[in-house]
Amino acid sequence: MLSFDGVNDSVDLPIGSLLSTLSSSTVAAWVYFTNTGNAWQRVFDFGTGTTAYMFLTSNNGSRIVRFAIRSTAVGEQIVNGPAALTTGWHHVAIVIDSATMRLQLYQDGTLAASGATTVLPKDMGVTNQNWLGRSQWTADPFFGGSVDEFRIYNRALSESEVRYLAGDR
Repeated sequence: MLSFDGVNDSVDLPIGSLLSTLSSSTVAAWVYFTNTGNAWQRVFDFGTGTTAYMFLTSNNGSRIVRFAIRSTAVGEQIVNGPAALTTGWHHVAIVIDSATMRLQLYQDGTLAASGATTVLPKDMGVTNQNWLGRSQWTADPFFGGSVDEFRIYNRALSESEVRYLAGDR
C-alpha cells in the first residue's frame, strides 16, 4: 500500500513505452479517498505534459471522480462519476475498449459512467511522466490518501472481471 500526504509524495512509474503499445487497457486500484481532498489531485497521471495525458482525479472540483485522456492531436475525452465518493476505501477501474471506442468508469465493482472516446492510450505516444499521486499540471495539488493493488492491464476487462477485482467473489 502507498500512502500519500498530499504535500509532495508521488511515485514515478518506470513504464517507459508501455502505454504507446496499448489500444485497449484497464487501470484498476483500491483508493482511500478523503472528502477533504483538494480539487484536481491525481490518483494517477500518465503523459508527456498538458497536451498528452490520461489521468484519474478523486475530485474534479465537485468532489466527483473524473477520468480524462487526450493526445496532442485530439482534445480531452472525459468520463465523470455520478456522485461524490464517501471517505474510505473504494475500488476504481477505468476500462478503455478499442473495439467499442468506449471509456468505462467503475466504482466499487459497479459501472458508474461511460462515454465515447476517439483517443486510446497508444495515441499519446511514449510517455515520460507516469505518476501516482501527482499531476501533469504543476499548480494541481498532490494526492492525499492511499493507493493499493494498482494494476495496468493490456486489455479491456469485462464487467465480471472488474467486479472480481472489487471483491465480488
